[in-house]
Amino acid sequence: MPSPEPVRLCSDSVGPYTVVVTHDPITDPRLSATDLGVYLRCRWLLDICFPYGDLDWLISELKMPKTETHESVQRLVELGYLETVGTVEVEFRSAHEAGTGVHAAIEATMDDLTPTDRAAVARFADLVDQRQKRAAAAFHAEQMRDLSGS
Repeated sequence: MPSPEPVRLCSDSVGPYTVVVTHDPITDPRLSATDLGVYLRCRWLLDICFPYGDLDWLISELKMPKTETHESVQRLVELGYLETVGTVEVEFRSAHEAGTGVHAAIEATMDDLTPTDRAAVARFADLVDQRQKRAAAAFHAEQMRDLSGS
């Protein structure tokens, strides 16, 4: 598929600028112009807060109407354009990523540490592992609740 042509826009306060949306165009007639605007703002949010954007922060920061924005997000989720993720999953993924990074850093520096430093690092690694276990248990429990339909 050829890359999309940029859309040229003009602004009163600034010279011409270019907006490029690199994703397939959304032409779904079930979506309103407001829904499309919310979608683009959510794309922007993910660009600056990857991999998880906080919708409440976006609403507050851009002074968006809360109820209307949540309704648009719900329509976008129902139609498959956005996906929502709960705090339990965010913690699970964040704990895993942090744990991987901590263990890689420990492995890379272990030979340079004194015995006292190694003891402190081992304690820190234990705390990271405990966080990962708690997050994994909570995520697993949430998945089991979802599967059982409660």
